[in-house]
Amino acid sequence: MSVDNPVEPEDFSNVTGTSRETFPEPRAHGAGVMNHFADFDPRNRRKPAGERGTLYARALSYWREHVENPENEPYVAVDDFDADWLPEGDYALVLTSSRWKAGKGLGDDYRSFYDQHLKLRRWGPEDDNGERPLQKPPLALHVEINPQYQDMVYKSGDPLECPHGEGTRVVGWTTWAEGPEEIEHRMYDALRAVYGDDCIDLEQRVFESRRISKAEAHIRFNLEKKGAVIETIDQSKHLIDWGGESEIDARQRRLKEGWLEAIVESDRWNLLGFDPQRYSTELKVYQIGDWHKRPRSDAFAHPKLEASFSGVDRGELPHVLDWDDVLHHLRTVVATHAQWAGVRRSDLVSDDFFDGPMAAPFTFERPTGRRQMLRRRYEDLATEIYREALKESTTSVYDILRVIAEETGASYDCLQERTGLARSTVRYHVARLAEAGVVKRLGNPVLVVFVSQAVLERAREIVREIRPDDMAEDMNERRDERRERREELQEEMDDQSNERDDEASESATSDDQIGFEYLAKLSASFAEIAQEYDRDRLDDRDIRVRADELPPPLR
Repeated sequence: MSVDNPVEPEDFSNVTGTSRETFPEPRAHGAGVMNHFADFDPRNRRKPAGERGTLYARALSYWREHVENPENEPYVAVDDFDADWLPEGDYALVLTSSRWKAGKGLGDDYRSFYDQHLKLRRWGPEDDNGERPLQKPPLALHVEINPQYQDMVYKSGDPLECPHGEGTRVVGWTTWAEGPEEIEHRMYDALRAVYGDDCIDLEQRVFESRRISKAEAHIRFNLEKKGAVIETIDQSKHLIDWGGESEIDARQRRLKEGWLEAIVESDRWNLLGFDPQRYSTELKVYQIGDWHKRPRSDAFAHPKLEASFSGVDRGELPHVLDWDDVLHHLRTVVATHAQWAGVRRSDLVSDDFFDGPMAAPFTFERPTGRRQMLRRRYEDLATEIYREALKESTTSVYDILRVIAEETGASYDCLQERTGLARSTVRYHVARLAEAGVVKRLGNPVLVVFVSQAVLERAREIVREIRPDDMAEDMNERRDERRERREELQEEMDDQSNERDDEASESATSDDQIGFEYLAKLSASFAEIAQEYDRDRLDDRDIRVRADELPPPLR
Protein backbone atom coordinates (compact mmCIF):
# COMPACT_ATOMS: atom_id res chain seq x y z
CA MET A 1 0.00 0.00 0.00
CA SER A 2 1.52 3.27 -1.05
CA VAL A 3 1.86 6.14 1.37
CA ASP A 4 0.52 8.31 -1.46
CA ASN A 5 -2.82 6.49 -1.15
CA PRO A 6 -3.20 6.03 2.60
CA VAL A 7 -5.90 3.94 4.20
CA GLU A 8 -7.82 5.66 6.96
CA PRO A 9 -6.78 3.86 10.18
CA GLU A 10 -9.44 1.89 12.03
CA ASP A 11 -10.57 3.84 15.10
CA PHE A 12 -10.01 1.81 18.27
CA SER A 13 -10.29 4.81 20.61
CA ASN A 14 -13.63 3.71 22.05
CA VAL A 15 -12.37 0.24 23.02
CA THR A 16 -8.75 0.82 24.08
CA GLY A 17 -7.57 1.72 27.55
CA THR A 18 -5.02 0.32 30.01
CA SER A 19 -5.00 -1.76 33.16
CA ARG A 20 -2.15 -1.92 35.65
CA GLU A 21 -0.55 -5.38 35.57
CA THR A 22 2.46 -7.22 37.02
CA PHE A 23 4.58 -9.80 35.18
CA PRO A 24 8.11 -11.20 35.67
CA GLU A 25 10.51 -8.60 34.29
CA PRO A 26 11.76 -9.35 30.75
CA ARG A 27 15.57 -9.47 30.66
CA ALA A 28 17.55 -6.79 28.83
CA HIS A 29 19.54 -8.55 26.12
CA GLY A 30 21.48 -7.05 23.20
CA ALA A 31 22.28 -3.35 23.45
CA GLY A 32 24.35 -0.75 21.65
CA VAL A 33 25.52 2.81 22.29
CA MET A 34 27.19 5.31 19.97
CA ASN A 35 29.73 7.96 21.05
CA HIS A 36 31.55 10.71 19.18
CA PHE A 37 34.92 12.04 20.40
CA ALA A 38 35.86 15.52 19.22
CA ASP A 39 39.56 14.59 19.14
CA PHE A 40 40.53 16.05 15.75
CA ASP A 41 42.81 19.08 15.48
CA PRO A 42 42.21 20.88 12.15
CA ARG A 43 45.94 21.70 12.02
CA ASN A 44 46.51 18.00 11.29
CA ARG A 45 44.25 17.97 8.23
CA ARG A 46 47.13 17.70 5.74
CA LYS A 47 48.61 14.72 7.56
CA PRO A 48 47.90 11.11 6.51
CA ALA A 49 44.91 9.40 8.15
CA GLY A 50 47.13 7.45 10.53
CA GLU A 51 48.88 10.58 11.83
CA ARG A 52 45.97 12.89 12.62
CA GLY A 53 46.09 12.42 16.39
CA THR A 54 42.61 10.92 16.78
CA LEU A 55 41.56 7.60 18.26
CA TYR A 56 40.85 6.42 14.73
CA ALA A 57 44.35 7.45 13.66
CA ARG A 58 45.83 5.48 16.54
CA ALA A 59 43.72 2.43 15.64
CA LEU A 60 44.77 2.66 11.99
CA SER A 61 48.45 2.95 12.91
CA TYR A 62 48.08 -0.05 15.23
CA TRP A 63 46.63 -2.11 12.38
CA ARG A 64 49.41 -1.14 10.01
CA GLU A 65 52.08 -1.97 12.59
CA HIS A 66 50.68 -5.26 13.89
CA VAL A 67 48.28 -6.69 11.32
CA GLU A 68 49.56 -5.31 7.98
CA ASN A 69 47.33 -7.54 5.83
CA PRO A 70 43.62 -8.52 6.03
CA GLU A 71 44.74 -12.12 5.57
CA ASN A 72 46.14 -11.94 9.11
CA GLU A 73 42.69 -11.20 10.55
CA PRO A 74 41.29 -11.87 13.03
CA TYR A 75 44.39 -10.70 14.86
CA VAL A 76 44.68 -11.42 18.59
CA ALA A 77 45.39 -7.96 20.00
CA VAL A 78 45.10 -8.96 23.70
CA ASP A 79 45.36 -12.64 24.59
CA ASP A 80 44.60 -12.29 28.31
CA PHE A 81 41.89 -9.65 28.51
CA ASP A 82 40.43 -9.17 31.99
CA ALA A 83 37.68 -6.86 33.28
CA ASP A 84 35.43 -6.65 36.33
CA TRP A 85 32.30 -7.26 34.22
CA LEU A 86 33.47 -10.53 32.64
CA PRO A 87 32.19 -13.93 33.85
CA GLU A 88 34.74 -16.53 34.85
CA GLY A 89 36.93 -17.69 31.97
CA ASP A 90 39.92 -16.81 29.79
CA TYR A 91 39.24 -14.03 27.31
CA ALA A 92 40.92 -12.28 24.39
CA LEU A 93 40.30 -9.26 22.17
CA VAL A 94 40.65 -9.77 18.43
CA LEU A 95 40.99 -7.12 15.75
CA THR A 96 39.41 -7.07 12.28
CA SER A 97 38.78 -4.35 9.69
CA SER A 98 36.20 -3.69 7.00
CA ARG A 99 35.69 -1.25 4.15
CA TRP A 100 33.81 1.82 5.36
CA LYS A 101 31.19 3.89 3.57
CA ALA A 102 33.47 6.91 3.01
CA GLY A 103 36.99 7.67 1.84
CA LYS A 104 38.97 10.13 -0.23
CA GLY A 105 39.36 10.86 -3.93
CA LEU A 106 36.96 10.78 -6.87
CA GLY A 107 36.22 8.30 -9.65
CA ASP A 108 39.08 5.89 -10.31
CA ASP A 109 41.14 7.63 -7.62
CA TYR A 110 38.59 6.94 -4.88
CA ARG A 111 39.97 4.99 -1.93
CA SER A 112 37.83 3.83 1.00
CA PHE A 113 38.84 4.21 4.60
CA TYR A 114 38.55 1.11 6.79
CA ASP A 115 36.64 0.58 10.03
CA GLN A 116 38.50 -1.00 12.91
CA HIS A 117 36.66 -3.64 14.95
CA LEU A 118 37.50 -5.03 18.39
CA LYS A 119 35.66 -8.22 19.35
CA LEU A 120 35.54 -10.18 22.59
CA ARG A 121 36.39 -13.88 22.37
CA ARG A 122 36.84 -16.65 24.93
CA TRP A 123 39.56 -19.27 24.84
CA GLY A 124 38.13 -22.77 24.51
CA PRO A 125 39.59 -26.03 25.85
CA GLU A 126 42.62 -27.54 24.17
CA ASP A 127 41.95 -29.64 21.08
CA ASP A 128 43.80 -32.78 19.97
CA ASN A 129 46.65 -30.64 18.64
CA GLY A 130 47.11 -28.88 21.95
CA GLU A 131 45.67 -25.61 20.62
CA ARG A 132 42.93 -23.55 22.25
CA PRO A 133 40.37 -22.22 19.76
CA LEU A 134 38.74 -18.82 20.16
CA GLN A 135 34.97 -18.89 20.63
CA LYS A 136 32.17 -16.34 20.81
CA PRO A 137 31.10 -16.05 24.47
CA PRO A 138 27.46 -15.60 25.61
CA LEU A 139 28.46 -12.17 26.92
CA ALA A 140 29.36 -10.46 23.65
CA LEU A 141 31.23 -7.24 22.93
CA HIS A 142 31.94 -5.61 19.58
CA VAL A 143 33.47 -2.14 19.28
CA GLU A 144 33.56 -0.32 15.93
CA ILE A 145 35.85 2.66 15.30
CA ASN A 146 35.50 4.91 12.26
CA PRO A 147 36.68 8.37 11.20
CA GLN A 148 34.70 11.60 11.03
CA TYR A 149 36.64 14.02 8.80
CA GLN A 150 35.02 16.72 6.70
CA ASP A 151 37.43 16.14 3.82
CA MET A 152 36.05 12.62 3.34
CA VAL A 153 33.48 11.73 0.66
CA TYR A 154 31.19 8.89 -0.25
CA LYS A 155 31.97 6.92 -3.39
CA SER A 156 29.36 9.03 -5.19
CA GLY A 157 31.44 12.12 -4.43
CA ASP A 158 29.01 13.53 -1.89
CA PRO A 159 30.69 14.83 1.28
CA LEU A 160 30.61 12.74 4.44
CA GLU A 161 28.11 14.00 6.99
CA CYS A 162 29.64 14.70 10.42
CA PRO A 163 26.62 15.56 12.60
CA HIS A 164 28.73 15.99 15.75
CA GLY A 165 31.78 17.56 14.18
CA GLU A 166 35.11 16.00 13.30
CA GLY A 167 36.89 13.29 15.27
CA THR A 168 36.21 9.61 15.93
CA ARG A 169 32.91 7.79 16.03
CA VAL A 170 32.76 4.72 18.27
CA VAL A 171 29.88 2.24 18.53
CA GLY A 172 29.76 -0.55 21.10
CA TRP A 173 27.42 -3.54 21.02
CA THR A 174 27.14 -5.96 23.90
CA THR A 175 24.76 -8.35 25.65
CA TRP A 176 23.32 -8.58 29.16
CA ALA A 177 23.93 -4.93 30.05
CA GLU A 178 21.38 -3.09 32.17
CA GLY A 179 22.27 0.47 31.25
CA PRO A 180 24.15 2.72 28.80
CA GLU A 181 26.92 3.52 31.27
CA GLU A 182 27.64 -0.19 31.60
CA ILE A 183 27.84 -0.53 27.80
CA GLU A 184 30.19 2.45 27.54
CA HIS A 185 32.32 1.12 30.41
CA ARG A 186 32.86 -2.17 28.56
CA MET A 187 33.61 -0.34 25.32
CA TYR A 188 36.22 1.91 26.97
CA ASP A 189 37.86 -1.07 28.72
CA ALA A 190 38.40 -2.79 25.37
CA LEU A 191 39.73 0.36 23.67
CA ARG A 192 42.22 1.07 26.45
CA ALA A 193 43.39 -2.55 26.59
CA VAL A 194 44.40 -2.42 22.92
CA TYR A 195 45.34 1.19 22.24
CA GLY A 196 46.57 2.38 25.65
CA ASP A 197 45.07 4.04 28.70
CA ASP A 198 45.32 7.49 27.11
CA CYS A 199 43.57 6.58 23.83
CA ILE A 200 40.33 8.32 24.87
CA ASP A 201 39.62 11.46 26.82
CA LEU A 202 36.07 11.55 28.19
CA GLU A 203 36.18 15.34 28.20
CA GLN A 204 36.26 15.13 24.40
CA ARG A 205 33.11 13.00 24.31
CA VAL A 206 30.21 14.95 22.78
CA PHE A 207 27.25 14.61 25.14
CA GLU A 208 24.65 14.87 22.37
CA SER A 209 26.31 12.03 20.46
CA ARG A 210 25.60 9.46 23.15
CA ARG A 211 22.80 7.65 21.34
CA ILE A 212 21.12 4.25 21.67
CA SER A 213 21.76 2.16 18.57
CA LYS A 214 20.25 -1.09 19.85
CA ALA A 215 18.10 -2.34 22.74
CA GLU A 216 16.33 -5.64 23.39
CA ALA A 217 14.24 -7.27 26.09
CA HIS A 218 13.06 -10.88 26.17
CA ILE A 219 11.63 -13.80 28.11
CA ARG A 220 12.23 -17.51 27.59
CA PHE A 221 9.03 -19.56 27.85
CA ASN A 222 7.90 -23.17 27.72
CA LEU A 223 7.78 -24.78 24.29
CA GLU A 224 4.16 -25.83 24.85
CA LYS A 225 3.14 -22.16 24.66
CA LYS A 226 4.86 -21.43 21.34
CA GLY A 227 1.75 -21.89 19.20
CA ALA A 228 -0.28 -19.49 21.34
CA VAL A 229 2.50 -16.86 21.32
CA ILE A 230 2.90 -17.06 17.54
CA GLU A 231 -0.86 -16.75 17.11
CA THR A 232 -0.85 -13.66 19.36
CA ILE A 233 1.93 -11.99 17.35
CA ASP A 234 0.07 -12.77 14.13
CA GLN A 235 -3.05 -11.18 15.56
CA SER A 236 -1.11 -8.02 16.45
CA LYS A 237 0.42 -7.88 13.00
CA HIS A 238 -2.96 -8.09 11.30
CA LEU A 239 -4.54 -5.58 13.66
CA ILE A 240 -1.75 -3.08 12.97
CA ASP A 241 -1.95 -3.79 9.23
CA TRP A 242 -5.70 -3.24 9.39
CA GLY A 243 -5.43 -0.05 11.37
CA GLY A 244 -2.48 1.59 9.62
CA GLU A 245 -1.11 -0.43 6.74
CA SER A 246 -0.05 2.68 4.83
CA GLU A 247 2.64 3.41 7.41
CA ILE A 248 3.71 -0.02 8.64
CA ASP A 249 6.69 -2.16 7.82
CA ALA A 250 5.43 -5.56 8.92
CA ARG A 251 6.55 -8.98 7.85
CA GLN A 252 5.99 -12.63 8.66
CA ARG A 253 8.68 -15.19 8.02
CA ARG A 254 9.07 -18.88 8.59
CA LEU A 255 12.58 -19.99 7.80
CA LYS A 256 13.52 -23.49 6.77
CA GLU A 257 15.94 -23.74 9.67
CA GLY A 258 13.02 -23.23 12.04
CA TRP A 259 14.69 -20.81 14.45
CA LEU A 260 12.60 -17.74 13.58
CA GLU A 261 8.90 -18.44 13.99
CA ALA A 262 7.16 -15.07 13.76
CA ILE A 263 8.16 -11.45 13.44
CA VAL A 264 6.46 -8.07 13.09
CA GLU A 265 8.03 -4.62 12.95
CA SER A 266 6.12 -1.34 13.16
CA ASP A 267 6.16 2.21 14.45
CA ARG A 268 2.39 2.08 14.97
CA TRP A 269 2.09 -0.02 18.13
CA ASN A 270 -0.01 2.80 19.53
CA LEU A 271 -2.83 1.43 17.35
CA LEU A 272 -3.04 -1.43 19.85
CA GLY A 273 -3.06 0.90 22.85
CA PHE A 274 0.66 1.17 23.62
CA ASP A 275 2.19 4.60 24.22
CA PRO A 276 3.24 6.24 20.93
CA GLN A 277 6.97 6.01 20.13
CA ARG A 278 8.94 7.81 17.43
CA TYR A 279 10.97 4.68 16.71
CA SER A 280 10.09 1.27 15.33
CA THR A 281 9.70 -1.76 17.57
CA GLU A 282 10.23 -5.32 16.42
CA LEU A 283 8.61 -8.29 18.16
CA LYS A 284 9.60 -11.85 17.38
CA VAL A 285 9.58 -15.47 18.56
CA TYR A 286 12.70 -17.49 17.85
CA GLN A 287 14.62 -20.59 18.88
CA ILE A 288 18.11 -21.97 18.46
CA GLY A 289 18.48 -24.01 15.27
CA ASP A 290 18.86 -27.44 16.88
CA TRP A 291 16.21 -26.96 19.58
CA HIS A 292 14.33 -30.08 18.47
CA LYS A 293 17.38 -32.26 19.26
CA ARG A 294 17.64 -31.04 22.85
CA PRO A 295 15.90 -32.51 25.92
CA ARG A 296 13.16 -30.43 27.52
CA SER A 297 15.42 -29.99 30.55
CA ASP A 298 17.76 -27.91 28.37
CA ALA A 299 16.80 -24.22 28.44
CA PHE A 300 17.77 -23.89 24.76
CA ALA A 301 15.01 -26.32 23.80
CA HIS A 302 12.55 -23.53 24.59
CA PRO A 303 11.82 -20.36 22.57
CA LYS A 304 12.24 -16.67 23.33
CA LEU A 305 9.79 -13.80 22.92
CA GLU A 306 11.79 -10.64 22.28
CA ALA A 307 11.01 -6.99 21.57
CA SER A 308 13.74 -4.77 20.19
CA PHE A 309 14.29 -1.14 19.28
CA SER A 310 14.81 -1.16 15.51
CA GLY A 311 15.78 2.34 14.49
CA VAL A 312 14.10 5.54 13.41
CA ASP A 313 12.99 6.68 9.96
CA ARG A 314 13.54 10.35 10.68
CA GLY A 315 15.51 12.34 13.22
CA GLU A 316 18.12 11.18 15.71
CA LEU A 317 18.36 7.96 17.63
CA PRO A 318 17.15 8.07 21.26
CA HIS A 319 19.63 9.60 23.70
CA VAL A 320 21.11 7.47 26.47
CA LEU A 321 19.03 9.52 28.91
CA ASP A 322 15.98 7.85 27.31
CA TRP A 323 17.29 4.35 28.06
CA ASP A 324 14.86 3.58 30.87
CA ASP A 325 11.90 4.70 28.76
CA VAL A 326 13.01 2.60 25.79
CA LEU A 327 13.51 -0.52 27.95
CA HIS A 328 10.21 0.02 29.73
CA HIS A 329 8.41 0.17 26.38
CA LEU A 330 10.12 -3.01 25.13
CA ARG A 331 9.38 -4.84 28.36
CA THR A 332 5.76 -3.71 28.22
CA VAL A 333 5.34 -5.04 24.68
CA VAL A 334 6.85 -8.41 25.69
CA ALA A 335 4.90 -8.75 28.94
CA THR A 336 1.63 -7.69 27.31
CA HIS A 337 1.91 -10.20 24.46
CA ALA A 338 2.93 -12.93 26.90
CA GLN A 339 -0.22 -12.30 28.95
CA TRP A 340 -2.38 -12.10 25.82
CA ALA A 341 -0.98 -15.51 24.84
CA GLY A 342 -1.75 -17.00 28.23
CA VAL A 343 1.90 -17.28 29.35
CA ARG A 344 2.08 -17.35 33.13
CA ARG A 345 4.99 -17.12 35.59
CA SER A 346 5.09 -20.92 35.80
CA ASP A 347 5.52 -21.12 32.00
CA LEU A 348 8.80 -19.19 32.06
CA VAL A 349 12.11 -21.01 31.66
CA SER A 350 15.29 -19.90 33.41
CA ASP A 351 18.75 -19.94 31.85
CA ASP A 352 22.19 -18.52 32.65
CA PHE A 353 20.99 -14.93 32.22
CA PHE A 354 17.21 -14.98 32.72
CA ASP A 355 15.73 -15.98 36.10
CA GLY A 356 12.52 -17.35 34.60
CA PRO A 357 9.78 -17.83 37.23
CA MET A 358 12.06 -16.21 39.82
CA ALA A 359 12.49 -12.96 37.87
CA ALA A 360 11.66 -9.75 39.72
CA PRO A 361 8.12 -8.35 39.24
CA PHE A 362 7.61 -5.78 36.49
CA THR A 363 4.68 -3.38 36.72
CA PHE A 364 3.26 -1.92 33.51
CA GLU A 365 0.13 -0.54 31.86
CA ARG A 366 -1.36 -3.22 29.64
CA PRO A 367 -3.59 -2.06 26.75
CA THR A 368 -7.18 -3.28 26.97
CA GLY A 369 -9.88 -3.80 24.38
CA ARG A 370 -8.04 -6.48 22.39
CA ARG A 371 -11.07 -8.79 22.28
CA GLN A 372 -13.20 -6.03 20.77
CA MET A 373 -10.44 -5.19 18.26
CA LEU A 374 -10.14 -8.81 17.18
CA ARG A 375 -13.92 -9.17 16.96
CA ARG A 376 -14.10 -6.17 14.64
CA ARG A 377 -11.22 -7.49 12.58
CA TYR A 378 -12.76 -10.94 12.17
CA GLU A 379 -16.12 -9.41 11.28
CA ASP A 380 -14.38 -7.45 8.52
CA LEU A 381 -12.59 -10.60 7.34
CA ALA A 382 -15.84 -12.55 7.39
CA THR A 383 -17.38 -9.90 5.13
CA GLU A 384 -14.40 -10.22 2.79
CA ILE A 385 -14.75 -14.02 2.72
CA TYR A 386 -18.46 -13.69 1.90
CA ARG A 387 -17.66 -11.21 -0.87
CA GLU A 388 -15.06 -13.50 -2.44
CA ALA A 389 -17.05 -16.71 -2.10
CA LEU A 390 -20.22 -15.15 -3.55
CA LYS A 391 -18.61 -13.86 -6.76
CA GLU A 392 -21.12 -14.50 -9.52
CA SER A 393 -18.52 -14.50 -12.28
CA THR A 394 -16.65 -17.55 -11.00
CA THR A 395 -16.76 -20.36 -8.46
CA SER A 396 -12.96 -20.53 -8.43
CA VAL A 397 -12.47 -18.49 -5.25
CA TYR A 398 -15.24 -20.40 -3.47
CA ASP A 399 -13.54 -23.69 -4.27
CA ILE A 400 -10.13 -22.38 -3.16
CA LEU A 401 -11.58 -21.18 0.14
CA ARG A 402 -13.37 -24.48 0.61
CA VAL A 403 -10.23 -26.54 0.06
CA ILE A 404 -8.18 -24.40 2.47
CA ALA A 405 -10.95 -24.74 5.07
CA GLU A 406 -11.34 -28.50 4.60
CA GLU A 407 -7.62 -29.20 4.60
CA THR A 408 -6.84 -26.68 7.40
CA GLY A 409 -4.24 -25.30 5.03
CA ALA A 410 -3.33 -26.38 1.50
CA SER A 411 -0.30 -26.29 -0.79
CA TYR A 412 -0.45 -24.92 -4.33
CA ASP A 413 -0.27 -28.51 -5.60
CA CYS A 414 -3.25 -29.48 -3.45
CA LEU A 415 -5.28 -26.45 -4.57
CA GLN A 416 -4.45 -27.12 -8.21
CA GLU A 417 -5.39 -30.80 -7.89
CA ARG A 418 -8.62 -30.28 -5.92
CA THR A 419 -9.98 -27.32 -7.93
CA GLY A 420 -8.76 -28.15 -11.44
CA LEU A 421 -7.55 -24.55 -11.83
CA ALA A 422 -4.30 -23.62 -13.56
CA ARG A 423 -1.47 -23.02 -11.13
CA SER A 424 -1.18 -19.40 -12.24
CA THR A 425 -4.89 -18.90 -11.49
CA VAL A 426 -4.50 -20.45 -8.05
CA ARG A 427 -1.51 -18.21 -7.26
CA TYR A 428 -3.39 -15.13 -8.52
CA HIS A 429 -6.42 -15.69 -6.29
CA VAL A 430 -4.30 -16.67 -3.28
CA ALA A 431 -2.28 -13.46 -3.69
CA ARG A 432 -5.50 -11.40 -3.72
CA LEU A 433 -6.81 -13.18 -0.62
CA ALA A 434 -3.46 -12.61 1.13
CA GLU A 435 -3.52 -8.89 0.29
CA ALA A 436 -7.03 -8.73 1.76
CA GLY A 437 -5.71 -10.31 4.98
CA VAL A 438 -7.87 -13.45 4.68
CA VAL A 439 -5.06 -15.97 4.18
CA LYS A 440 -1.30 -16.08 4.63
CA ARG A 441 1.43 -18.06 2.91
CA LEU A 442 3.89 -20.00 5.04
CA GLY A 443 7.13 -21.80 4.33
CA ASN A 444 8.70 -23.21 1.18
CA PRO A 445 6.97 -25.05 -0.41
CA VAL A 446 4.14 -22.65 0.29
CA LEU A 447 1.29 -23.65 2.59
CA VAL A 448 -1.80 -21.43 2.31
CA VAL A 449 -3.72 -21.05 5.58
CA PHE A 450 -6.28 -18.72 7.09
CA VAL A 451 -4.73 -15.96 9.19
CA SER A 452 -5.96 -17.44 12.48
CA GLN A 453 -7.90 -20.32 13.96
CA ALA A 454 -10.88 -18.03 14.51
CA VAL A 455 -10.93 -17.01 10.83
CA LEU A 456 -10.58 -20.66 9.79
CA GLU A 457 -13.63 -21.64 11.84
CA ARG A 458 -15.61 -18.68 10.49
CA ALA A 459 -14.61 -19.53 6.92
CA ARG A 460 -15.88 -23.09 7.38
CA GLU A 461 -19.25 -21.70 8.50
CA ILE A 462 -19.41 -19.27 5.58
CA VAL A 463 -18.54 -21.94 3.00
CA ARG A 464 -21.36 -24.12 4.34
CA GLU A 465 -23.82 -21.18 4.49
CA ILE A 466 -23.23 -19.99 0.93
CA ARG A 467 -23.69 -23.38 -0.77
CA PRO A 468 -25.49 -25.62 1.76
CA ASP A 469 -26.35 -28.22 -0.89
CA ASP A 470 -22.90 -28.29 -2.49
CA MET A 471 -21.46 -31.80 -2.22
CA ALA A 472 -18.02 -33.20 -2.88
CA GLU A 473 -19.20 -34.64 -6.21
CA ASP A 474 -20.39 -31.17 -7.30
CA MET A 475 -16.93 -29.76 -6.65
CA ASN A 476 -15.36 -32.68 -8.50
CA GLU A 477 -17.57 -31.96 -11.51
CA ARG A 478 -16.42 -28.32 -11.53
CA ARG A 479 -12.81 -29.51 -11.27
CA ASP A 480 -13.21 -31.89 -14.24
CA GLU A 481 -14.95 -29.23 -16.34
CA ARG A 482 -12.12 -26.76 -15.70
CA ARG A 483 -9.53 -29.32 -16.69
CA GLU A 484 -11.41 -30.16 -19.90
CA ARG A 485 -11.72 -26.47 -20.79
CA ARG A 486 -8.01 -25.92 -20.17
CA GLU A 487 -7.08 -28.97 -22.24
CA GLU A 488 -9.28 -27.81 -25.11
CA LEU A 489 -7.82 -24.32 -24.90
CA GLN A 490 -4.29 -25.75 -24.84
CA GLU A 491 -5.02 -27.82 -27.95
CA GLU A 492 -6.28 -24.71 -29.76
CA MET A 493 -3.19 -22.77 -28.73
CA ASP A 494 -0.93 -25.63 -29.87
CA ASP A 495 -2.69 -25.74 -33.25
CA GLN A 496 -2.30 -21.97 -33.66
CA SER A 497 1.35 -22.17 -32.64
CA ASN A 498 1.99 -24.95 -35.18
CA GLU A 499 0.36 -22.87 -37.89
CA ARG A 500 2.55 -19.88 -37.04
CA ASP A 501 5.64 -22.10 -37.03
CA ASP A 502 4.71 -23.38 -40.49
CA GLU A 503 4.24 -19.84 -41.76
CA ALA A 504 7.51 -18.75 -40.20
CA SER A 505 9.40 -21.56 -41.95
CA GLU A 506 8.07 -20.38 -45.31
CA SER A 507 8.98 -16.72 -44.87
CA ALA A 508 11.63 -14.58 -43.23
CA THR A 509 11.46 -14.65 -39.45
CA SER A 510 9.99 -11.50 -37.90
CA ASP A 511 9.62 -10.32 -34.33
CA ASP A 512 5.95 -11.31 -34.09
CA GLN A 513 6.23 -14.86 -35.46
CA ILE A 514 7.78 -16.89 -32.64
CA GLY A 515 4.61 -17.90 -30.83
CA PHE A 516 4.12 -15.29 -28.06
CA GLU A 517 3.64 -11.60 -27.54
CA TYR A 518 6.74 -9.45 -27.22
CA LEU A 519 7.21 -7.07 -24.32
CA ALA A 520 7.17 -4.16 -26.77
CA LYS A 521 3.58 -5.04 -27.74
CA LEU A 522 2.29 -5.19 -24.20
CA SER A 523 0.93 -2.21 -22.33
CA ALA A 524 2.79 -3.38 -19.23
CA SER A 525 6.43 -2.53 -18.55
CA PHE A 526 9.04 -5.09 -17.53
CA ALA A 527 8.98 -3.65 -14.00
CA GLU A 528 5.21 -4.18 -13.81
CA ILE A 529 5.56 -7.77 -15.00
CA ALA A 530 8.29 -8.35 -12.41
CA GLN A 531 5.99 -6.89 -9.76
CA GLU A 532 3.21 -9.29 -10.75
CA TYR A 533 5.71 -12.15 -10.53
CA ASP A 534 6.80 -11.02 -7.05
CA ARG A 535 3.16 -10.93 -5.98
CA ASP A 536 2.70 -14.56 -7.12
CA ARG A 537 0.23 -13.53 -9.82
CA LEU A 538 2.56 -14.96 -12.46
CA ASP A 539 4.74 -18.03 -12.10
CA ASP A 540 7.60 -19.68 -14.00
CA ARG A 541 5.22 -21.16 -16.55
CA ASP A 542 3.72 -17.78 -17.45
CA ILE A 543 6.99 -16.21 -18.59
CA ARG A 544 9.24 -17.35 -21.43
CA VAL A 545 12.62 -15.96 -22.43
CA ARG A 546 14.13 -16.34 -25.88
CA ALA A 547 17.25 -18.35 -25.10
CA ASP A 548 18.88 -18.70 -28.51
CA GLU A 549 20.53 -15.28 -28.20
CA LEU A 550 21.52 -15.58 -24.54
CA PRO A 551 25.18 -16.22 -23.68
CA PRO A 552 25.87 -19.90 -22.86
CA PRO A 553 26.07 -19.50 -19.02
CA LEU A 554 22.50 -18.10 -18.95
CA ARG A 555 20.86 -20.69 -21.21
